[in-house]
Amino acid sequence: MAKLIVAALRYPCRAGPRPPDVVCPLPRVGENVCMPSTVSRVITSLAVAGVLALAVSACASETDATPAESPSATPTPTASETPEPTATQAPISVGNPISIDCNTLVDPDAIYDFNPNLALSASYTPAADSEAATIVEAKGLACAWINQTSGEVVEVAVADLPSDKLTDLKNNFVMTSNPVPTYKVEGYFTIDGSVGRAEAFNGPYWISATSDAFLEPGDAEPIIKAALAGIAG
Repeated sequence: MAKLIVAALRYPCRAGPRPPDVVCPLPRVGENVCMPSTVSRVITSLAVAGVLALAVSACASETDATPAESPSATPTPTASETPEPTATQAPISVGNPISIDCNTLVDPDAIYDFNPNLALSASYTPAADSEAATIVEAKGLACAWINQTSGEVVEVAVADLPSDKLTDLKNNFVMTSNPVPTYKVEGYFTIDGSVGRAEAFNGPYWISATSDAFLEPGDAEPIIKAALAGIAG
């Protein structure tokens, strides 16, 4: 094809004989324009090929420009929240009767040393669903001292329970309270709202002491130690 084009450039179309298959350049004024059929077909083929190449290139560009669909993100499942155990005790209907009274459980001198304004309440009844109420149901003893100035109440209760009930209680307090080694026995303390709750276990006995005067484990320690001495006789 290149030879044909070169020949066309060398031999312009004029009247008279000319080499075959010559493509004539642009004619001068008065000259005839001629183009051999072979060259014409070649040029036509080249034009068609160019158009097709442009079309393919355009299609490829459109294909490249089309963003590939990204897989939809799968929501990550969240772990279900595990409810925290509560300090509420189930009723305990079994237990051995406590035969001592409140002044034996906590010596009056220990109460006076703790706070001289405290006085033993003769009309005290434990609140429903409280630890003291649970202890009374298990044939235990519950006592209360009331601050004559501020009205604060100190409740102390003790129960004599079977070993399986004691184990259940201890396991519950492990999950819901905080250990207190200074009580010298297995002891726990927590704040429930504005009320401090102290627990102590010694032998078959469960001692519970609650008061809004107990702001930390050390506040309840004198009462716990007095109650431990009281049940020991």
